[in-house]
Amino acid sequence: MAKHTSISSYLSKNFQSSFFTIFLPLFFIGSLVFIIKISALTAYIQISFVEMMQLFAYNLPNILFYTLPISFLVAVVMTLLRLSTDNELMALFALGSNAKVLLYRLFFIASLFSVILLILSLALMPKTQQQFKAFKHKKASQAAININPSKLGQKFGDLFIYIKSKEANKMKDIVIYKKDAEFSDQLFIAKEANFQNKNSIVTLTLREGAGYTFSKDALKKIDYESMKVYKNLKTKAFTYNNIIEYWRKLSLNKKKKSRIFFFIFASLIPILSLTIIASFSIINPRYQKNYAYHVLALTTIGLYSFGIILRTKGDFFMFFTFSFLTLIFGFYLYKRFVLRFF
Repeated sequence: MAKHTSISSYLSKNFQSSFFTIFLPLFFIGSLVFIIKISALTAYIQISFVEMMQLFAYNLPNILFYTLPISFLVAVVMTLLRLSTDNELMALFALGSNAKVLLYRLFFIASLFSVILLILSLALMPKTQQQFKAFKHKKASQAAININPSKLGQKFGDLFIYIKSKEANKMKDIVIYKKDAEFSDQLFIAKEANFQNKNSIVTLTLREGAGYTFSKDALKKIDYESMKVYKNLKTKAFTYNNIIEYWRKLSLNKKKKSRIFFFIFASLIPILSLTIIASFSIINPRYQKNYAYHVLALTTIGLYSFGIILRTKGDFFMFFTFSFLTLIFGFYLYKRFVLRFF
């Protein structure tokens, strides 16, 4: 037992150094991509630095979900190849250990990664994606009533609005224009105006102004003390679902239910690919050539290609069949290239 414990700690120590060597650069690249994506939102909504960090936190499970499997696979290959080329694995086998014990230890690490990926994909990602959408909806609603002074091209619904000055929620010297190609164009001016947002119904109240309706043949004018313009934001309201309700609704959607199989399959990649890449990473450097990185590339491309197929038109039979055959194929390779020698 002590021998097995020492082998586990020794293997874990080597794996950790390899894992963080590849994970940190991948995590940084993934984070940079999502930060650029978040920055693009500032083109139409105002986001503070704290809110940007909040949005980054919402995308963190996605970053981890796509970087952890790749980092695990590369780390396993790097660890086993380094131990093989330094003849440390040969020394372990000579001291009484064997390739089965080594595989059990790696399988335990792979299982931990798969559990983490399942939690990320099935629990955290649906929650944070909904929070991200809710945040954008809230900001878009605020942007609909965020009119800045002395700025052209601002809209409230299908109305173009220009204001001269603004103090708190009160606007002064307002000009509103509505272009209507089918009927008559309209122009409204007012000395004062303000917005009210109640239950997603935004009301623009104009005071002490005049309205003009004009076409090629006529011009009409009305004077008013008060006029209200309404915009209903409920048509784009966001509804938050708990995790169970989220996946239940997704399973009832014919076009989207295959995403469930993709997330589960992608989460199991550390387990499914372990024996395949280990079969070519545990070598005797004096007699065997190193094909580990070639196999790693082919395995990664193959598994994620099938994952893409699952995402678009997958079902339970396809998911189970491919996962089972991949495991059987991996154990066959491990027995053929590793167990019969070590």
